Amino acid sequence: MIINRNKVGRATNDVERQCSAFEALCRSRGIRVTPQRLAVYRALSESLAHPSAESVYRQLSSRFPTLSQATVYRTLEFLEKENLIRRVSAPEGTGRFDANLDKHQHLICRICGTLTDVSVPELHETKLPTVSGFTVEELDIRLVGRCRDCSDLARKGSVRRSRGRKKSVS
Repeated sequence: MIINRNKVGRATNDVERQCSAFEALCRSRGIRVTPQRLAVYRALSESLAHPSAESVYRQLSSRFPTLSQATVYRTLEFLEKENLIRRVSAPEGTGRFDANLDKHQHLICRICGTLTDVSVPELHETKLPTVSGFTVEELDIRLVGRCRDCSDLARKGSVRRSRGRKKSVS
C-alpha cells in the first residue's frame, strides 16, 4: 500500500509532463486547448488536495480577472465528460476533482474533509464474480475514517464532528 501524504503539490516535472500529455490528448481528440482549460487542468494537476470548483476559481481568479465561476464549472464538467479528470465525492457533499487517472483509492477524513491518495494494487487485481452479465468498467473505493491529525486530536478530546470542519471543544 502506498500513501501520498504530500499536501504541498506534485513535482514540477510531473505536472509539466501531465499538462503536455493533456494538451496532446486534447489535440488528438480535436478539443481546443484554451488558456482557461489549461489553467484549470494545471491547477488540478498541481494539487494533491483534490480541490473543489470554488477552490480552483479562487486560485485562478487573480491570474485570470475575466474568469467566471461559471467558466470553471463548465470547464470541469467538460474535462470530466471527456474523462480527462474525475470527480471525487467528499463528505461535505461537494464535488472535488482529481487529475490523477491512475488506479488509486482515496482516504477521506470525515472530520476535516482531507482527501489523500492511496494505492492498493491488490484491489484492482481482485476478480469480481460476473453477475447477470454485468461488466465492471470502473472500481471506485473510498475509505472513510479519521486522518492522523484528527485521530490525534480526538484522543486528546478536542475534536467534534461538525460538517467536515475541525472544532475545538471549550
